[in-house]
Amino acid sequence: MHYRLFAVAVVVVFTAQVVSAQDLSRYRVYALNSSLDAVIAATEARATDTKVLHERPALIQELEWRTPYSHSTTEPADPVRMITFTFCDNALYQLLVSYDSSRTDGLSNDDIIESLTASYGAPLIGSARNRPLDAPADAVVLAQWDRDGSSMTLLRGVYSSEFQLMLTSKLLGTRARGAIREAARLDIVDAPRRERDLRKKEAVDAAAAREKLRATNKAAFRP
Repeated sequence: MHYRLFAVAVVVVFTAQVVSAQDLSRYRVYALNSSLDAVIAATEARATDTKVLHERPALIQELEWRTPYSHSTTEPADPVRMITFTFCDNALYQLLVSYDSSRTDGLSNDDIIESLTASYGAPLIGSARNRPLDAPADAVVLAQWDRDGSSMTLLRGVYSSEFQLMLTSKLLGTRARGAIREAARLDIVDAPRRERDLRKKEAVDAAAAREKLRATNKAAFRP
């Protein structure tokens, strides 16, 4: 009986905190196309936690936010463990929500799908689903929702019981993936030049260090 009550409580939190009205342009208070500053303000994350993944031909940035620990005993604990936000030229194009396994323990795949269906409508039938190109390699697709401008996919780990939810802007996602592929190509093309520049810098730094040591020892030397 206690387990059933706990499971129902988690599903209620899960459903209540996911946006309603079947809107696939946002998850909770986070809307696709939002700026990095807007997401930082909404999460109260630190700007210094932002990682620059690529700088050209588009700026690709990533921000990981973890749910703060709550001491409250009157409200069900948030099942979200972490959200990874990814931006293309300062526009949010993807969220990857990772749920805390301890908060979803005992819930079946159908329990989670039912909760999401209440907020986003019925998922696509299996034959209409397409595995997201950015989905973690060690995860399987459980369900998928699709609209003209965005798609949402429920995933579960192959080797773990962790549920993940991926929300992606189709337009920005396509642009970002193209930019990431081009960035990888440019990195390969520029590799010889970067290696030469690195060796030159190391030589200059070594010469400067030797000269500094020489000056210090010369000033201190007494025959």
